[in-house]
Amino acid sequence: MKKKIENIKDLLIVAQSNKDKGDLPGSLNVLNEVLNLDPDNKKALNNIANILKEMKEFKKAIEYYSRAINLDPHYLVAKINLAILYHELGDFKKAEVLYKEIIILDKLNFSIYFNLSRIDFRYFDQEKIKFIEYALINEKIDNFNKASAYFILAKNQEIKKNFKEEFKFLEKGHNYFQKNFSTEVYKQNLNYWLNLLKKKFDKIKLIEKKEKINFNDINPIFIIGMPRSGSTLVESIISSGKMKIPNGGETAIINWAVFNLLKKKLLNKDQDLKDIFIDKKDLIKNIYNKYQNLNLLKKEKEFFFTDKSLENFFYIEIILQLFPNAKFIHCKRNPADNIFAIYKNFLTKMTWTHNIDDIIFYFNNYLNIMSYFTKKYSKKIFSVELEELTNNSNQITKDIFNFCELKWSSESLEFHKRKDLLSATASNIQIREKIVKYNSEKYNVYKNYVQDFEKKINLLINKWHA
Repeated sequence: MKKKIENIKDLLIVAQSNKDKGDLPGSLNVLNEVLNLDPDNKKALNNIANILKEMKEFKKAIEYYSRAINLDPHYLVAKINLAILYHELGDFKKAEVLYKEIIILDKLNFSIYFNLSRIDFRYFDQEKIKFIEYALINEKIDNFNKASAYFILAKNQEIKKNFKEEFKFLEKGHNYFQKNFSTEVYKQNLNYWLNLLKKKFDKIKLIEKKEKINFNDINPIFIIGMPRSGSTLVESIISSGKMKIPNGGETAIINWAVFNLLKKKLLNKDQDLKDIFIDKKDLIKNIYNKYQNLNLLKKEKEFFFTDKSLENFFYIEIILQLFPNAKFIHCKRNPADNIFAIYKNFLTKMTWTHNIDDIIFYFNNYLNIMSYFTKKYSKKIFSVELEELTNNSNQITKDIFNFCELKWSSESLEFHKRKDLLSATASNIQIREKIVKYNSEKYNVYKNYVQDFEKKINLLINKWHA
């Protein structure tokens, strides 16, 4: 019996290692070996579900999460994962039920409270708000959950139109999130996005080597820009047309592949800013396998797919060296509105979003880089302003499809009816509804509370209009 357990533990380690390397099929095979030895292994069931989710096999993922939960109704890991999947698929009723069950089992898990707040804030009556305030003072809570709690309190103040108090809570939330990491790691990550990449984005070159994999038949559509600029809406529209083009979401594949091959060079402060070379063969292999594992390279779709990794604007040069047929949809939004929208959302995957000064710095880098590439590759980049898209959706969506060399149909504007549309972004709620016209006055109320940044923001607005 002991030998069996040890074997299962080893297999679980191997499965995780395969997953970390991007070998999803390999990880699945090992996890199925675990189930052959122990059909009721809830960890294996949960991990299989995680992989199936990545591969966009959502029904199967739900089945495996449910099996794990049925074995142990108190198994929070699977319960949380299933709730998040329902949330991301837009099945808010099922997500809400699970979130409330989780809260009963783990009353200080404020990250779950936060997820629930995004679905329906009516849950947070005065009693619940008081409980959160009490817990922050009297209970031992980790920094991530503290951050989540302060974002809930900020939303509560926004509803009451106490915008000054809202900003105080937002600042506290962002500060606690930063404390969730070591200072060294956080600064290194921040430095990568704010300083290193802006200096080296056009310096990366490929060493031509023969590779069996041919990207010439692949037509990826990269959606780039700033967060909260309408990118999720654009991707949903494109993937909802007649062809039902595979929807990649925020894959981060290009950044992952480049960073892993150039980690030492990119993080070396003394690295010469001359051309930095990558073995094309290695890069293609890594990228192809990743896209393949995510079921994005489907021949019946003529190898069209979307990738909404917004940071890919740093990598336009290298992407076009890899994918000659690549096209870029550049999502734009007024900088003032965009900055507030970023700061007010809890964007945990982006280091630079937790301080207004950092957001402005990153925004400025983005504008400079996009100005450079828009001039250099004008036929490859199509810009879409959020206000124009929402105010004139028929014409703008037709223009997008025409640019992508796709046939437009009214189905593309019916994305909100889809049951298979996964979104892990802050726009998850918006894409379950019809397009709502852009409100240009929405963020004016916050201007009084960021006067220290007014000049910098105005400079960005001028550059954005140029």
